[in-house]
Amino acid sequence: MNRKAGIATFLAISLALLAAAPLVNLRDDNVRTYARKLLAERNYPRLQRLLFNADFLVAEFSALTWRTGLSTSPAKVVVGQDGWLFLGDAYGDNVSQHRFGEQPGDPALAARIATNLLAWQAWLRAQGVQGFALVIGSDKHHIYREALPHWADLGRPPRVRSLLDGPARALIADPAPALRQASAQGPVPTYYRSDTHWNLYGAALSLDALRQTLAGQGVALRWPTASPPAIERVGSRIGGDLGRFLYIQERLEEPEPHPAVTNREAIDGSDIRVLETGERLEPGAFGQLQFPRHTVRVVTPGALNPLKVLWLRDSFGIAQSPLMAAAFRETIQLHWGTGFENGAQRLVELVRQQRPDLVVLTVVERGLLSDVFLTPPPQD
Repeated sequence: MNRKAGIATFLAISLALLAAAPLVNLRDDNVRTYARKLLAERNYPRLQRLLFNADFLVAEFSALTWRTGLSTSPAKVVVGQDGWLFLGDAYGDNVSQHRFGEQPGDPALAARIATNLLAWQAWLRAQGVQGFALVIGSDKHHIYREALPHWADLGRPPRVRSLLDGPARALIADPAPALRQASAQGPVPTYYRSDTHWNLYGAALSLDALRQTLAGQGVALRWPTASPPAIERVGSRIGGDLGRFLYIQERLEEPEPHPAVTNREAIDGSDIRVLETGERLEPGAFGQLQFPRHTVRVVTPGALNPLKVLWLRDSFGIAQSPLMAAAFRETIQLHWGTGFENGAQRLVELVRQQRPDLVVLTVVERGLLSDVFLTPPPQD
């Protein structure tokens, strides 16, 4: 085939696919409903984008390529071995910062954060807070290094080890050793293959790390899971966020191991509301609470401990949230970035207004050395 014939064939195929796009997209009930709405509104530009959306082609291509180790979105997703997916450089240089090692200022930054965490502990104690702990949301590639592609041997960066080896070690709940051990020894995974996060079993292991850290501070509590956690049953769910980035989320299926919880019925009895407005929120499966875009108050009458916890968390808290509800009668939840912004104004307000018994941070490992953790406590 000569060059002109090749170009003509390519154009013909492209036009055929373009013509077929509306027919494919309109098979979806939601697309048809939205298309009728746009048509009634005479919003023709948006209607055109909806009908000629080519995401289905990307999905078909991704469904073929990811099995061979190729990613259609390499900045967002790194395809590992046996179908494992990992976060790419689009999120805080997640791969490169591990491959290229420690930066010159990292040890000093870790030392400053450790000193600041100890200052926060002292201030919180002065406010009547019994315990203060930081739970690390371990990076998935650190737990499942053997599932990475051969070119990406990513260990824990030295700056994180500097924080763990520093003076604030007694405040840090690091579940990584238990997660690695459970992942290596058992047939049940602790993270989702196609998601950034740990699963419910991994969340239970992280809760056990929190138990040990608080016990080391003299805070003895009752916990809803055994130590180490037992698995009650293994269910399933569709693929996660990394699968969504590749447009193949609906095509994937993940095992969902459920930890055995002593007061499982208490989770279903939780009352979840936006703190400021009282608006009621509905949890997801197994009582999981999604990313806290507002300050959220969870009250669980059947919890094991009659305590109030101020919990600054991120998306790694989703799988932890039902276990925290089972453990504590009340949790006040917000994102740690919101809590520490503007000189930690919201964090300080909540401590003074809500008078929590405990303050817990759950922070994804790649965000652990954020500058927000240099924000000092009030000088009073």
